Amino acid sequence: MDSNLNDARPRALFLADSHFHVDRGGDEQARLEGFVALLERFAGVPEVVLLGDIFDFWFDYPHFVMKGYGALLEALDRARAAGSRLHFVGGNHDIWAAPYLHERYGTAVGGGPVTLELDGRRVRCIHGDGVLGRDLLYRIFRAIVRHPAGVGLGKSLHPELLFAFSSWLSGNSRHSTRDEIEGIEAKARRWLARQRDPQWDHLVMGHVHHAFTTEHAGRRLSTLGGWLEPRCYATWEDGGLRHLEDDRETPSGTAAPSRSPVAR
Repeated sequence: MDSNLNDARPRALFLADSHFHVDRGGDEQARLEGFVALLERFAGVPEVVLLGDIFDFWFDYPHFVMKGYGALLEALDRARAAGSRLHFVGGNHDIWAAPYLHERYGTAVGGGPVTLELDGRRVRCIHGDGVLGRDLLYRIFRAIVRHPAGVGLGKSLHPELLFAFSSWLSGNSRHSTRDEIEGIEAKARRWLARQRDPQWDHLVMGHVHHAFTTEHAGRRLSTLGGWLEPRCYATWEDGGLRHLEDDRETPSGTAAPSRSPVAR
């Protein structure tokens, strides 16, 4: 990372869509180690915002908690001990982690959107699923997993059955093509232009795994790249959001270079 980034003292670190698995193989361990190293590099940044789908699967049963995420949770422990305030906005893969993270880190109990005041700007942080348009089947699924009745249904299933279903869902919802990038940007511009007097100045979201910023009538919308390939994140410094990738900055408003199909 450019040493100037450390000197600039960012106000916030934004991370989304790492989709870490319980069982790690291939480059999964390297991705996790890089994520942990990034948190350590930004130790003491005032705000750390996790914008959902950090975990590819999470579910708490009454008598046990998911195993396999110990190193990541310990890294978040250290970030909090260093003085960072942690925020967790649940995604469609990990919204059920919200109560546990609330208990451990003091994040919002429901894992809903949060609004930060950064350099005089109201920055609204959401996961983003459903914002830029998805089909009816997805909207039904989203409503179920975020409803108390859906949580109750999940708890009634055997853990292995629920895990198998989640793995199947993840495997069938991750891959899309580079051609979708243009559609994402066009939808983002249209969506932002339709907003009338929102209670925010800058909306930051994940989910689409594509780094992009657009502006309309003085307001901005930024979508984040995922911590996949390439590994993307963002910071807030000098009064605005900066898209970064593998320690190399990409100009706000342009796409981070992609070397693999966009994933969701």
